[in-house]
Amino acid sequence: MLVDMLKEINNMEAFSKKALANKLNTSESMIEHLLTQLKRMGYIEEEEMPNNFCNKKCAGCNIKCSVNIANSLYITDKGKKLLTSK
Repeated sequence: MLVDMLKEINNMEAFSKKALANKLNTSESMIEHLLTQLKRMGYIEEEEMPNNFCNKKCAGCNIKCSVNIANSLYITDKGKKLLTSK
């Protein structure tokens, strides 16, 4: 299931635990557990958004201050290598 999840993450335009859980027919808590495993194994990494991400120039901003900025999730070189071998 870890490889299936990695493939789905690779194909997603925007990461969503809920969408991933639906696609893999499992719970969001299982997705969280599998994400932890993939991170521990070095197949994915999470990049934190910098504190100064928001420039406070709200005019024209489509993010809206009420929305929490999510961290970015990406597949490492090790993860990409695994995907090409499967």
